[in-house]
Amino acid sequence: MNLNTYAVVGSGATGIAVTYYLRQRGFNVELIEQDDAIGGRIRPFLLGDRPVQLGGKNIGRSYRLFREFTAAMGNNPYEFFGLNSSQVQNNKLLTLDNNRRVQATLEFMSQGTPKDIWRFWNVCGAVIRNLQNGLLGGPYFNDLCRRIGDQSLSEYFSSKFCQVVMRPMTVRMNGAEPDEAYVGNLGSNLRMVLDTYDQLIHGMQPVLEQFAKTGPVRLNSRVESLIVRNGRVAGLRLRDSSGLQEREYAGVILATPATISSKIVASQNSQLSQILDTVNYYPVTVVVAEYARDIFSKKVRALVFNDTYPISNAGAYGINERNVIRYTFSGRTGRRYMKDGATPEELIRLAEEALNQHVPISGSDRIKYVAKYHPVGLCAYTSNYNQFANNLQTQLSQLPGLFLTGDYMKGASLEACFEAGKTCADQVVQAQEFQVSQKSELAAI
Repeated sequence: MNLNTYAVVGSGATGIAVTYYLRQRGFNVELIEQDDAIGGRIRPFLLGDRPVQLGGKNIGRSYRLFREFTAAMGNNPYEFFGLNSSQVQNNKLLTLDNNRRVQATLEFMSQGTPKDIWRFWNVCGAVIRNLQNGLLGGPYFNDLCRRIGDQSLSEYFSSKFCQVVMRPMTVRMNGAEPDEAYVGNLGSNLRMVLDTYDQLIHGMQPVLEQFAKTGPVRLNSRVESLIVRNGRVAGLRLRDSSGLQEREYAGVILATPATISSKIVASQNSQLSQILDTVNYYPVTVVVAEYARDIFSKKVRALVFNDTYPISNAGAYGINERNVIRYTFSGRTGRRYMKDGATPEELIRLAEEALNQHVPISGSDRIKYVAKYHPVGLCAYTSNYNQFANNLQTQLSQLPGLFLTGDYMKGASLEACFEAGKTCADQVVQAQEFQVSQKSELAAI
């Protein structure tokens, strides 16, 4: 391996992002993926012979970096998807969509106490005024945590407000219940609900295919540990079809989930491994099913469920594809079913029974489906993010040549992953410039 080449481990959104930004700056990068295709959770899967997105389907209008990336990858047009989500309140469906966002928001907020409303108004305003507050480590939320401590959402808001307003955000994005999510990280959820959405007309498949042509990709390769020489990360031990091998690199960027990165670094820095293990991940199962008729209407295109159901969300795949339904199973009840080994067929049946209470649906109308279970699925971050980030950097400084990025750095949305990837690329550039300057100084002595 050319010692001017950097390794990026993990080809999810953040791995793609850091690879993209480094290649833009002229770096040689090899992308390493343990699966047989790149994309991670944004990788498309086949519904019959059609690629569909189980993750990364909806692209916010504020996703500047990600949209620049898809444009750089060729002709990848978008179509309007909007914002549409309903839940049952007082035995009727209450819908939040682009046409009645203010009215519906007020109706949802009326479920809370005056203190809830005041606090929610303040945190929303912080994100609206500065989108950096919609990323982990945003200045408003860092300051808030310094003043009140990083409380769970269930401690900060009333129980009713958590169920109606907070839970639909956290269980879908993070797989977490309100008592498992923290005020300091709330900006990342608020940025999601304050946005409006499009989707790629042709899905993620052509984007990933175009990106794969920009440089070397090593598939079916599982990284087991780091190689460290003279106190510096100098390569990787990885296992592929030919067995265990060692490969040398100029530097290594781990863009895997924190729990996986923890295992890779454990033999070289146990403290760094322990810090990474404080990041919470929860399992998720996603199903896309096609039916013989429209299930949702133009007015109601998605329904969120409370914590008594294993399903957290059911929604139409597209604004005009209301016969294709995307089901998400996450949250504490969903976890129990997944842990007990519920099959996709069993989960779909439970989802159809739950949905049928409000939207007519029958399993007899189902034509086909595709399902994916992610045991390390949705990132719920960690408490006291600022302290976590500082501790992480302290330990990273003990392993020059190693860089970390992922959904736990800036947030789990596609745009936050690209923000994290870009930040990591900047760190690699700065480190190389420093290394070059050191060599120049030594040569001059």
